[in-house]
Amino acid sequence: MQKTTRYIQKSLEGIYPPEEIRAMTRLIWEDACGFSPVDVILRKDTVLDESLRKKIEVIVEKLLQQEPIQYILGHAYFAGERFKVGPGVLIPRPETEELTLLIMRENKNRQLRKIADIGTGSGCIAITLSRHFHDCRIEGWDISPEALCIATENNQNLGASVSFLQRDILQYTPHAEELYTYDLIVSNPPYIVPSEMAGMEPHVLDYEPHTALFVPENDPLLFYRAIARVGKKLLCKGGKLYFEINPIFARDMSEMLFSEGYCDVRTDNDLFGRQRFASATR
Repeated sequence: MQKTTRYIQKSLEGIYPPEEIRAMTRLIWEDACGFSPVDVILRKDTVLDESLRKKIEVIVEKLLQQEPIQYILGHAYFAGERFKVGPGVLIPRPETEELTLLIMRENKNRQLRKIADIGTGSGCIAITLSRHFHDCRIEGWDISPEALCIATENNQNLGASVSFLQRDILQYTPHAEELYTYDLIVSNPPYIVPSEMAGMEPHVLDYEPHTALFVPENDPLLFYRAIARVGKKLLCKGGKLYFEINPIFARDMSEMLFSEGYCDVRTDNDLFGRQRFASATR
């Protein structure tokens, strides 16, 4: 095992930062091979069988092509749970977990009846909220059938009760029975403009779905504006909007939400001190 650990780390040297290589090595041993960190230490002289060595070699080869390890393994961790992911959905980010925890913290004393997660992807936000707000109807909306398929599988695997719906927020008109029935809407929509591509990592650009990442350069608030406008018809009085946002458009976000008639508009920083979240009240 010790020899294989050296092989993994030496192969990835110069391509990934040292701390990322250590994390990948642990994931390969633990998630792909079933060996805990303690196993790896105690069984350092164990010789691996041929099939396991081949499996590790295939994973390393994919990592050398900068394929995200979450796609290679087929899952990612979010709020302590394992979610299936694939090329059709974004890999859940720590910032999105921060947003979910912020919602849970700020609404712990509210009697929430209905929540919509718009652009649900793998379903990580909706499912995590469903497991926290037990008596609340939670919906996950997405335009992508592939994303909804993965989200539904995660919902079943984690014993959650989210209702997933195929909807295009840019074209959506609320039904009469939906008007003013939602207590909370959350969304982490596409928010990267094409001019930011130059600073992005290949494992994001080459593998993650661009439709879930990018917005037009000339209209970076496209999805937020659409959600805010639909939100005015869906949210009950006092209902809340929560967004993950691009920090460079934080001021524009606040101005847009005020102009759409929302109050208590606020932005919050992520753990790195960037304006990453916006919230508002109808």
